[in-house]
Amino acid sequence: MDVLRFIVYPIVGSFLGFITNFIAIKLLFRPKKKVLGIQGLLPKRKSEIAERAGRIVNDYLVNSEEIRKQLDKEKLAAAIDRYIENNRTGILDIPILKGTLKKVALAMLIDRDGYFKRKVLESFIDRGMVLKIVQQKINEFDIGALEKLVKSASGPEINFIILSGACLGFVIGLTQAFIGL
Repeated sequence: MDVLRFIVYPIVGSFLGFITNFIAIKLLFRPKKKVLGIQGLLPKRKSEIAERAGRIVNDYLVNSEEIRKQLDKEKLAAAIDRYIENNRTGILDIPILKGTLKKVALAMLIDRDGYFKRKVLESFIDRGMVLKIVQQKINEFDIGALEKLVKSASGPEINFIILSGACLGFVIGLTQAFIGL
């Protein structure tokens, strides 16, 4: 009978740990609508999460300064060349005018360090633009699509959390079996 305890306790512990973590992960997304006053974390706080995500992206990841660092003289020159090629008019076919236009545009848009001028960039990318875009996109997501996005972004980590509950439950069950001796 004592040997059976070393089998049953860890198995029951694993099952309980697995189910507990599985339910906890599911409760992040469900229920989508309030049921008995309970609603999943993402559906309930979607707009708050969207605003926080927007702030993080805007403040630390993509802002006018980071965009400016990506727009150097060579990239802008190549962009101007592509624009001129794609929007050919009779006057731009004259090589001297094409070269002069490119030099004038670069002089107006590039600073001494070889990057896009901060004032020019900030005139069309304001501080909150990225925040608003991220916030709008997250708020437009259907909760089901948002759930898929979070699961795909988290990759195997969600499964690891669920399985670690099973492992922890196994250890606790085994410990209880030894304590009961």
